[in-house]
Amino acid sequence: MQQLEHHNQYLVTFEGDDLEQAGPRCFIAHDYEIAKSEGRKIAYERGLDPDKIRIFYRINIIAVTNAVEVGQDTNYEEVIQQINDEWKSL
Repeated sequence: MQQLEHHNQYLVTFEGDDLEQAGPRCFIAHDYEIAKSEGRKIAYERGLDPDKIRIFYRINIIAVTNAVEVGQDTNYEEVIQQINDEWKSL
């Protein structure tokens, strides 16, 4: 397996919403200070209370596995299990 790639994500919601309440109405930044300043700016532009933004953090991880040879009759459940086994061995 190749090295993992990770991305920091700061999700900003408005009017005190949590992520479930906000749905797609949130702003995503890759830096806390940018999330805070841009979130407050967007809230102000939309007539929302900038003091009611909430910032959530998550890491988005991408893992690229080694390639596994397949054919027309490949059982992909076995391929997925092989890849999962490789992931677990890290």
